[in-house]
Amino acid sequence: MKRQNKRYAVIVLAACVFCSSMMLGGCAGSLKKQKLPVATYMGGNNTITEICKELRSAGVSNVDIFQEWVADFADSAGKNAELKDSWSDPEKMKADIGKCMDGWETKHDYSDADCRMTAFLLLDGLLWAQTTEAGYSGTYLMFDTEAIDNADRYEIIKRNKDMFTTLYGEKSVTDDKHPERTFSDSWEQYGFQIDSDRISLLSIAIYDPDSDVIFVGHTGLLIKYSDYYLFVEKIAFEQPYQAVKVHNMDELLSILSQRSEYFGEEGEAGPFVYNNGEYVGTLKKNH
Repeated sequence: MKRQNKRYAVIVLAACVFCSSMMLGGCAGSLKKQKLPVATYMGGNNTITEICKELRSAGVSNVDIFQEWVADFADSAGKNAELKDSWSDPEKMKADIGKCMDGWETKHDYSDADCRMTAFLLLDGLLWAQTTEAGYSGTYLMFDTEAIDNADRYEIIKRNKDMFTTLYGEKSVTDDKHPERTFSDSWEQYGFQIDSDRISLLSIAIYDPDSDVIFVGHTGLLIKYSDYYLFVEKIAFEQPYQAVKVHNMDELLSILSQRSEYFGEEGEAGPFVYNNGEYVGTLKKNH
């Protein structure tokens, strides 16, 4: 009887190992077949869990809070707009912004987060500055600061509000021939740095010729892997969270270039792209 039990246990174990191998092989196969670039609005638990797992493995901060924010958006604004819990071709993705806004406002009496707030949350404890501006008196971050000041949800950002406004607030252009240097000079002036060799802050700075200033119009977290990049962003207030996987930076910039809201009038400078304050190029219209 003991021999039979032992033999049965071995058979069960072997079956389990075989099934596990098949499952792992299937997962590996599906990953290999996933053609890049791909993107997701993280409209449900599967993609939210997947992205948060990658963020944790890279050493990103406050992933639990980020996961709550994304799940909340998916269950309210995203559910209303029927955002999918799957990966798609980035060029074919388009969210119904009106439905996102209606869905959010139905369940919340405070402002949603935007790209700058989300990236700042994920970089908490990793992003440092040697000095910061004592106070912010500009206007380009008025909706950000209003949200931060009036919702307990954003307390972590509020603790470092001076760093937030110093990083993202508008900066006067001192060299009209090279306005792209403005953000890089500011990054160096205040001694910004990120304590990671894999995580960086990708920022799109927009030039306002009327005020002669540069301001961060969009930003997100860029994580480098051995064979791809993961870009995690909140597209805008009451617009979806998004994760994009690309082969290289050129591919990512091509995707971002499809967003017309980053571009000014024809002939105007910018928008300029920076990776941790280092100028990496200018977006070109791709639509």
